[in-house]
Amino acid sequence: MQKVENVRNILATTRFLLPSLTPAEKRVAEFVLKAPHEITHMSLQRLAKRCGCGEATVVRLCRTIGVAGYAEFKRLLAAQLLSPPARDETGEITPGRSMGEVVESVFELNILNLKKTLEVAAIEEYEKACDAVAGAGKVCFFAIGDAMFPCSYASLRLKRIGYDCFADSDADVQIMNACNMKKGDVAIAISHSGRTKQVVEAMRIAKERGAVTICITKAGKSELTKYSDIVLYNVTTDTTVDKEVIARRVAEQAMLDAIYMGVLQRAEIDSFERLKEVSDNLRVNKLPEKNA
Repeated sequence: MQKVENVRNILATTRFLLPSLTPAEKRVAEFVLKAPHEITHMSLQRLAKRCGCGEATVVRLCRTIGVAGYAEFKRLLAAQLLSPPARDETGEITPGRSMGEVVESVFELNILNLKKTLEVAAIEEYEKACDAVAGAGKVCFFAIGDAMFPCSYASLRLKRIGYDCFADSDADVQIMNACNMKKGDVAIAISHSGRTKQVVEAMRIAKERGAVTICITKAGKSELTKYSDIVLYNVTTDTTVDKEVIARRVAEQAMLDAIYMGVLQRAEIDSFERLKEVSDNLRVNKLPEKNA
């Protein structure tokens, strides 16, 4: 399959990963964020000297961000400086606002979250996730509370093309599912903090059993990322009372949708035929259309 071009936004990804970098990498990253235009004209040697670190540190930062090296880093940065970044703020949703203002704010918020999550998307990680799911014996989803909603939706979509999926909301059942996993299976977990106890434990067990583990979480090292073979990052900004809880589910569903579509593209022709067959049979639940 043709490799997807890396669309990652260098500045957005650098800012997003800043808290998880080593002190030396952080010095380079902070200079990149402070003087991005200057970076596009600097050699590797000059940048390393300016930040008081070795050239290897700069290259390591580039790879952490998701590019092959410093030359690609500068090329993408120069191209992205020509385009305006996604806005960081949307109108705060507070009592007393008109319905029109509420509708506009909610839609703008979700569009912003999708754009910012796309800016830091590591396409090669999505490729790995799609390859793993496409060849999976079974797929188990691990999440707690409303994080299970996008998991349940993704599970239903995968079931329609013939995959054995488990998206149980009960934490104990998730642990049992993890215990029954084996090599060739795939575990997908969602925890924005990366510290949800039951989810981390299920992923630990799944990884020990030989399953490929995929997580969707925020930036930074966590217990969840420690047990994850593939890490996909979600960026959210929320001005609602729930502060990110609702908004991030929209981005998570889009991320799982992207994996599903990637799996569908990798599938053999009979998977498309199976999808059509299932869709046709589901029409039994629809009332017949009345003639106008």
